[in-house]
Amino acid sequence: MSTYQLVTETAELVEFCKHARQFSSIVLDTEFVRVRTYYARLGLIQVRAGEQTVLIDPVGAIDLSSLWELLHAEDLEVVIHAGGEDFEILAQAMGQPLRNVFDTQIAAAFAGLGDALGYAALVEQLTGVVLDKSQSRTDWLQRPLAPEQLDYAAADVDYLQEVYPALLSRLSESPLKLDLTVAESAFQVEKRTQQWPADLLYLQFGNAWQCTPKQLAVLREVLQWRLERAREADIPLSFVAKDHTVLELARQHPVKADGLYSITDLSPVTRRYAGKELVMAIQRGLEVPLAEQPERLSKLTDMPGYKPAFNALKKAVDAYAKELDVTPSLIGSRRQLNDVIHWFWQIPAAYRSRLPVPDLLVSWRGAKLKATIESLLNRD
Repeated sequence: MSTYQLVTETAELVEFCKHARQFSSIVLDTEFVRVRTYYARLGLIQVRAGEQTVLIDPVGAIDLSSLWELLHAEDLEVVIHAGGEDFEILAQAMGQPLRNVFDTQIAAAFAGLGDALGYAALVEQLTGVVLDKSQSRTDWLQRPLAPEQLDYAAADVDYLQEVYPALLSRLSESPLKLDLTVAESAFQVEKRTQQWPADLLYLQFGNAWQCTPKQLAVLREVLQWRLERAREADIPLSFVAKDHTVLELARQHPVKADGLYSITDLSPVTRRYAGKELVMAIQRGLEVPLAEQPERLSKLTDMPGYKPAFNALKKAVDAYAKELDVTPSLIGSRRQLNDVIHWFWQIPAAYRSRLPVPDLLVSWRGAKLKATIESLLNRD
């Protein structure tokens, strides 16, 4: 059984944060619930500093400002595993992103232990310990939490404290890979805290190529309305309308509330309580003048020159992976390759300054690949 302190009072948290400032790094994990809400809800925050592990309960009246100040300290490294959702949730809670992050999943990939390696698999590889994952489906908002649930949560940072120096030791053999681990960790923090402008969501909607310009104008309005509705009601996007339902709304574009009954799988709750607003969004799209309607999109894989361009990009990625002695998927996945083709061939140049730049064009990837990619894909 792990030794830990359950922190429920502000004074206890302040005292721990003073203790943590003695160290150059701390280990962090969170437990959260995001099943029936748009915004994730923190259920527990686990932190280890030196030999002390605390489980911080954010559900009560505790003031977390001392923790947020600690996590944003300029001279403190925050060690976390596969922090994607944690980065997003903590940035929302803190009001600013984490800094100085060391993501052990990224480190494991650069160390050759496996891409997207789960925490339990990493711990087993490096320590031989098989973790108990039986509490992974816990409702972390329920109170009180059972001792076995708290033990499970504490183990996540206790073993990460052992994994961290082992990964540092492996990466010390290649200072470049250690630098890239830090750079990729920082990039993932930035990426997870970026958002697409609501009025441009249609440009990343999977089947938008099936729509005419008129339907795209409707799709643009409906996607923006769906996001606003989900945020306002704090419910998942899919509870408002699933993607295939949004596409059907754009293509059929009913202009009266009664017409919503013909839309497959539209939530009865949405129809009843937000049907009027939905029809108004559709109407706004239909009223967009012809000259101002979005340009029609194409199915990326059917575009002329797609296959040669994709293969050329893949060749450049493979060459860089060979140079670094890492798997090509760490440099650029199929999705990342397609994202950058989509950027050059289908994203209007006038919109690019408002959008997150594709992964392959920025940070350490972009430093190596941007010039090659531009020469392959730029059609301006």
